[in-house]
Amino acid sequence: MKLLTKSKAVMLCGCIGMALGSTAYAAGKSTPQTALPIQAINNLPNGKLKTSLSKLPPHAQQKALVQLQELAIPAIDTLLMQADSSGELFYIEEALVDGLANDSEQAYTLPPVDVFKLHSNPSSNNKVFLDFDGGIVSGRAWGSGATFDSAPYDLDGDPNTFNENERARIHDIWNRMADDFAAFDIDVTTEAPVEFGPNVGWVLFTKDTDLSGYAMPHQGAGGVAYVNVWGRSNFTYYQPAFVYYNRLGSGVASYMAEAGSHELGHNLGLSHDGTSTQSYYPGLGNDSDPSSWAPIMGASYYKNVTQWSKGEYPDANQNQDDIAIIATKLGMTIDTEGSSDNPVILQVDSQGGFSATNRQIDPDNVSTGNKGSVQVSDSDWFQFSVGSGPAEFIAIPAWDVFPRSNKRGANLDIGLNLYDSSGTVVATNNTHNDTSASIQIDLAQGVYTLEVFGAAGPYASDYASQGHFYLQGQVTPATPDNTPPDPNPMSFAQAPTTMSDSEITMQAVSAIDDNGGVVSYRFDCTQNSNICQGSDWQSDTVFTATALQSQTQYCFSVQAKDLTGNTTVPSASLCATTHTPPPKPLPPAPPSNLSVLDAQDGTALLNWQDNSDNELIFEVQRESQHKNGRWQATQLVASVGSNETTHTDNSGKGTFRYRVRAVNEIASSEWTIWQVVSVTSTTDGGSDKPCKGKKCTN
Repeated sequence: MKLLTKSKAVMLCGCIGMALGSTAYAAGKSTPQTALPIQAINNLPNGKLKTSLSKLPPHAQQKALVQLQELAIPAIDTLLMQADSSGELFYIEEALVDGLANDSEQAYTLPPVDVFKLHSNPSSNNKVFLDFDGGIVSGRAWGSGATFDSAPYDLDGDPNTFNENERARIHDIWNRMADDFAAFDIDVTTEAPVEFGPNVGWVLFTKDTDLSGYAMPHQGAGGVAYVNVWGRSNFTYYQPAFVYYNRLGSGVASYMAEAGSHELGHNLGLSHDGTSTQSYYPGLGNDSDPSSWAPIMGASYYKNVTQWSKGEYPDANQNQDDIAIIATKLGMTIDTEGSSDNPVILQVDSQGGFSATNRQIDPDNVSTGNKGSVQVSDSDWFQFSVGSGPAEFIAIPAWDVFPRSNKRGANLDIGLNLYDSSGTVVATNNTHNDTSASIQIDLAQGVYTLEVFGAAGPYASDYASQGHFYLQGQVTPATPDNTPPDPNPMSFAQAPTTMSDSEITMQAVSAIDDNGGVVSYRFDCTQNSNICQGSDWQSDTVFTATALQSQTQYCFSVQAKDLTGNTTVPSASLCATTHTPPPKPLPPAPPSNLSVLDAQDGTALLNWQDNSDNELIFEVQRESQHKNGRWQATQLVASVGSNETTHTDNSGKGTFRYRVRAVNEIASSEWTIWQVVSVTSTTDGGSDKPCKGKKCTN
């Protein structure tokens, strides 16, 4: 990686402090600044960012400067950044890994799964596609729309097929990145999406030379990615984020996974975790230490615990709250592994043993028992009955999948608490010797609850101690219990009630176990004497049946089950009929009276009349006029919110035409008539000529 001497770093901080008032651009500013002195560019350190900015027109320069300020980019990061022809910023990673032979990583065993259809959270609307098979990348911001025939992930010299080792490493990379984003509402997947959009990311693992022998964007880097583009209407234009595996130890899975999460972090708005003298913080602890730590947005290749950060390490150059920023873009996942007052059942066999399947052998999470995912500021709770005698509980984080002794890269440092039926802690484990945790103890007969939580380690707080875990162990089997919960038969506290044309909700009475253990409930469904979709066993007394047919009667009954599997007689079957569906919404009415004016500063001012009361957005389309008079470069330049009737487009100088349409969940309206405008700029600045050939800045 490129490092700075301390004296040079101090000079750099001073220069940028004079320009923008902070060594990390406007860190702590509560209100974004909309105008900054163009002279600030002169105070940037000499490098690619300063060079690229100096060639841009004023509106693009201003756009880049505002981004530097709003994102609180650390000053030292500017040596690893560049601006494209429109003023968008991207990172060029120079933190390359130590050389490592292709066969020096341990051998992999491929489980019987399709590694190109892996999903961490298939129901999420947010997705990131991990792409390993290469292909054409064209018409994107990279290279100003140039075409690249990207190479597939290839370790054996055969680019046409994936051997077992390559597929196993793809599986490992997916698992590690899924663990990095386990707390967030996103599906990390290796299956290509049907379509890309504002909430679908793309990380391409390829070489830095394409199949035609041409250089990929910023050849020689470990990866490149645009910053803070996730969620934009034109997010696809700034994709993919590239990870160049031939610059990362010849495709080592651990390095590629760390780089993949790092580049996706840039897309989500994160900058680097560094120090006053380093762009990438290398972490704490010896690499062989099981608890060695590094931030994902630093240089996390060699450590066993890699986490999101908020700058709590020594000499941190910024305190960007990674988790809060990612959560703003993606949201958080829902906790499904119980709580202190509503634990889930630890699934123990008749011999007292228990275990869990991990993502190596069960990537689709078909077997859901005895495992989970600790979210931020969350813990998971499991309840069980035991007989008098010895017991052992072991919790292992995500490195249980494709286990290794170094470069584990898991996020969760596990802590365990064991409670008796009165809620008293009888044992705890939060050792700093490893990130797994275990408890060995002799227990009296009774009901106990195990809490799994994200603990602090010797080098980091519990701020980002989140991720997947798997339970295993042995207890003394409980004395046989043949008494089902009470009441028996079961009954409803709230009869099935129609909520809409597709949903019916209901609630069971709270059943009681004679040993004081947790009770589970299952709701069964029939429709016209045929079995329909009910619930699995769940700890919640409330169940809502969804995706039902309209104007149809459904009947439900409920059962209860205790820890040892004793089940009540089902309740009486009660019925409800779904509603008539509401009328389908109509397409929006088209807007009218579009006008486009030259603001004389490199921007076009659009105004139109809103004629619809049911649009979700307005789409703005632009074309530019070639010197031969032909219209070209059709581009969707904005998606404006409902009821908005204005837009300012940073077009740059030239002749353009615009049109607008309304869009809702049903369809799009007709476009308005094209309106032509000649955009000028009366301010001084760089050239508005398009970037071509070697003059391109990206």
